[in-house]
Amino acid sequence: TNKISSAMIRKQAESEWSYVILNEVDSTNNYAKKLVVNGERKNTVVIAETQTLGRGRVGRPFYSPEGSGLYMSILIYPTLNVEYAPLITSFTAVAVAKAIEKLTDYNALKIKWVNDLYMNHKKICGILTEAGFDFEGGAIDYAVIGIGINVLGLDFPEEIKDIATSIEKETGKALSRNEIASEILNHLSNLSESIKDRSFLDDYRERSNVIGKNILVIYGDEKFHAKAVGIDENAALVVETERGIRTLNSGEVSIKI
Repeated sequence: TNKISSAMIRKQAESEWSYVILNEVDSTNNYAKKLVVNGERKNTVVIAETQTLGRGRVGRPFYSPEGSGLYMSILIYPTLNVEYAPLITSFTAVAVAKAIEKLTDYNALKIKWVNDLYMNHKKICGILTEAGFDFEGGAIDYAVIGIGINVLGLDFPEEIKDIATSIEKETGKALSRNEIASEILNHLSNLSESIKDRSFLDDYRERSNVIGKNILVIYGDEKFHAKAVGIDENAALVVETERGIRTLNSGEVSIKI
């Protein structure tokens, strides 16, 4: 069977997590944020078989068919100052990439800044991190890391089949979603220390499919062409424009072929 099972995940997970497994939810990130509001203070993993309002970045819908993807939100209480917040998404992208590579032997996985994972130029995973801050203490109070992965499935709807794919379609391996979940959790278990250490940024840069490319940047109300030249110590994208070097902490990029 390929049902999501907390017992199966727990068996392979190296650290302690609380689990909430849902058949259907609007979005696992929304559910995790409600746990915070209700006073939950344990590191909790929320996984749904399907999402009715799965969200990508900038409020875009995220395709979440039942039974074929891993739709997971991880609620954590990291010991990190606010300035480390931008690094959570990039650290997670590396963790997910390593987990998938370990289970599939596929080693050409690419990360599109800031939060998407690609196989063969098509998206297999999106990450959406939301955080709450303790402004007096200057620390992160909690983070909800949403991870959506197309694990199984060979057919995609017409409107996304040229831009999205699944691990199964690209590698021929029908992985267990429980196994991927526990592998990701194992790669995230020392998140606070690893983020402070920043050495994961080398892995992030190595897998980047943006560095060296000509890109179109959408940054707030601005749109401009640039060349991606690097990723700095805060996981910001460094770009070269007609008017010089700029560092982008957020925004969207599309790669010009």
